[in-house]
Amino acid sequence: MAEKFSSFERVVGNIAEAEKEKILREKGERFDDQFFERMKGKEREKTPEELEIISLVDEATNKLRRKYGLEDFNIPAKNIHVIKEEEWSPTEAGLPEGKGVAVYSHKPQAVAMREQPHKIVFMKFAFHEMLHFKSYGALQITSGDSPELQDYRMGLIVHTRDGKTKYFTNLNEAVTEEMTIRFASKLFDNQLFAEERRQTKKLIKKYPNAQSDSGGPLFTDDTYCADIDKKKTWGQAIGRIFGRERMVTAAFTYPAERKILNTLIDKIFERNPEQFKDKEEVFEVFCQSMMTGNILPIGRLIDNTFSHGTLRRIGEMDQNIKEQEEFVNSL
Repeated sequence: MAEKFSSFERVVGNIAEAEKEKILREKGERFDDQFFERMKGKEREKTPEELEIISLVDEATNKLRRKYGLEDFNIPAKNIHVIKEEEWSPTEAGLPEGKGVAVYSHKPQAVAMREQPHKIVFMKFAFHEMLHFKSYGALQITSGDSPELQDYRMGLIVHTRDGKTKYFTNLNEAVTEEMTIRFASKLFDNQLFAEERRQTKKLIKKYPNAQSDSGGPLFTDDTYCADIDKKKTWGQAIGRIFGRERMVTAAFTYPAERKILNTLIDKIFERNPEQFKDKEEVFEVFCQSMMTGNILPIGRLIDNTFSHGTLRRIGEMDQNIKEQEEFVNSL
């Protein structure tokens, strides 16, 4: 394996190897230099507790890399940028547009996070974005008459060689969040989160039938944090009303994408009982592919289970998640 300077493992395209090495070194310089002019005044210093959480998450995600035969890839705290709540705008930091509370971008080699009053919420989003950071990444010089340097791979996401289309974004987010649920949850027992976990369990027990603003149940299996909203705002968390008090909750994200993934896993397991002892073994195929960049095992598994071209068709439906869900349900 070539020396790793950043999240990128390699550069694909019709240029000399020396040029590819130069590009990787330049991305390494971007990884090390985390100054963003547009972020001045918007970013705040991280608290000692946030620094401790980042260290915990860094080690936990490195442990996952080792599980899949990869070397440690340490993400220093300087690559995680905490943005003041009133200043939150990913594009101001030169990051992709996003309406959530955290975003990772290959190009600046950075994670930007909206500040959070709850440590456990900060940890969950740090875990998800750091998984993106540490999963397989590659650049490409696009094909065609006007070649450009663009993204090629990020986890399960594949960009076409002409750079015009990408596939498997929904699948990539689903696998990343399912891994976060499984492995970030192991950190919930850390003393850092003890009081917030206690408060969450207390509220769920006290108000088991609480309803959200929309009339549905306030607490679901995905809820991992709940509190009385003292500020009336709370990052991404949606305000909830109960009596005269307003409660807020934080839940694991990408429910629609995860539902599609889990339906796919269920169907694969049902049709390959001799190959897998349980559904977690099927899930592991997706995890390993995301971390290592080798998606051939997923392609073979899905196409052999259903029919040739099934994985590609799933990827082609990324822009219409309802259509994607209906297709997977029909398999």
